[in-house]
Amino acid sequence: MPEIDYLNLLGVVLIATLAPLVVDALRAPVPDVVVMILGGVLFGQSGLSWIEIDVSVQLLSELGLAYLLFVSGLEIRAGALRGRISISMAAFGVSVAIAVAFALAFRAAGLVSNVGVMVAVLITTSLGVVNVLLKDEGQLVTPMGQLTLLGASLGDFASVGLLSVLFSDDDSPPALRVLLLVLFAVAVFSLAAAARHMSALQRLRAAIAARAYGASRILIRASFALMVGFAALAGAVGLEAILGAFAAGVVVSVVSDRVDGSDELDVIGDDSGSPADVRGQMETIGFGLMAPLFFVTAGLRLDVGALLHSGEALALVPLALVAMIATRALPALCFARVLERREMIASGLLMSVKLTFVVAAVQIGSDADVLTPAAASAIVSAAMISVLTLPMIVLWVLRHTPRERPAPGAA
Repeated sequence: MPEIDYLNLLGVVLIATLAPLVVDALRAPVPDVVVMILGGVLFGQSGLSWIEIDVSVQLLSELGLAYLLFVSGLEIRAGALRGRISISMAAFGVSVAIAVAFALAFRAAGLVSNVGVMVAVLITTSLGVVNVLLKDEGQLVTPMGQLTLLGASLGDFASVGLLSVLFSDDDSPPALRVLLLVLFAVAVFSLAAAARHMSALQRLRAAIAARAYGASRILIRASFALMVGFAALAGAVGLEAILGAFAAGVVVSVVSDRVDGSDELDVIGDDSGSPADVRGQMETIGFGLMAPLFFVTAGLRLDVGALLHSGEALALVPLALVAMIATRALPALCFARVLERREMIASGLLMSVKLTFVVAAVQIGSDADVLTPAAASAIVSAAMISVLTLPMIVLWVLRHTPRERPAPGAA
C-alpha cells in the first residue's frame, strides 16, 4: 500500500480552512471557492510547488468531486417543475443550439479540440450560487426564481449526462451508452417514486426518526450509501460515476421533501429538526469538508504557465466568457411572456454563472486528454470571472431597475 504523505494532505486542508478567513479579512466580494482554487494555484505546480497531488490527495479529491455532484443533486427541487416545463424546455433547447454553435466555432478556430466538453461547460449553471442569491433576495418562490432554478437544473442534468456518455471509460458505442443512460434515468426515477411512497409509511418513518440522531445518524449513512451505490451502478453500466452521485442527490432531495411533508421551494435551506433535515446535514459535510478538497486540488492541477504562454488560450478566456453568457442569457428572452424585462435579464445572467460543474467538466476532459492544460486553465478562468461579476450585476438589476407592469399572461 502506498505510504500517505500527510504534509501534502495537511496543505490541502489548510488552504480549504483558511480560504473563507482570507475572504473575510480582505473584505473582498469573492466567493470562497475562487480563493480555494487560487490557493491551490499558488502552492501547486504553477506557483511555489509546495504541495503535490499524491495518492491521498487524489483519493480525497475524487471523493470530493462525487460528493460535490451529490450535494448539487440535493439542490434539485420537485417544486420547480410545476407548470413551467414547456417554456423552460424551449429556452433550454435554444441554449443547447447556441452552445453547439460556439463549441463548433471554437474547434474550427483551433481553441478547443473537443465539442462535447465545451457544450457541457456552456450549458451548465452553478446551482448553489443561484439558490443562495434567489433565496436572499426573496425570489425563490416567484415565477422568475422557479424558471431560473428549473433552467439551471436542466443544464446540470444535461451536462452530467453528456459528460457521462462522451467520456465513459467503457469502449461501447455511443448509441449504446445513450441507451444505458436512458435506462439508468428510468431506474433512478422508479427508485425515487418508490422511495417517496415508502417514506409515507408511519412505521418506517418512526424507525428512521429513532435512529436519525445520536451515534447512529442513520440518514447520513443511508444517503452516503445511496451515493456510493448509484456511483457504482453508473460505473458498472459504463457511465460516469459522477452521474450516479448526482442522481443520488436528486433522490435524497425528493425523498427528504416527501418526509418533511413539503415539496415547495420555500423550504430550501431550512433545518426542520425532522429526519428530512438530512439535506442540511449532508450539505454541511459536502461544503464543509469534501467539496473544498476537490476545489483546492483543482487549483493544484491548473497550469497557469501554459495559459500565459499560449496566445490561443489567452484569447479563449474572454471568448469563453462571452459564450457562457450568451448561451444561457439569450434564451431567457423566451420568458418574455411571463416575466418583466428586469426579471428576464436577472434570470439569464444568473443561469450564466458557472464554476462548480465547469471545474468538474474540465477535470474529466483533461483526464480524457481532450483538453490541453492551457485550454483547461482558460475555461476555468472564464468561469471564475463569471462567478465574480455576474451575481453583482444581477443584484443591481433586481434592486435598482424600476419594476414594469406585468406582461400579459404573466404567472
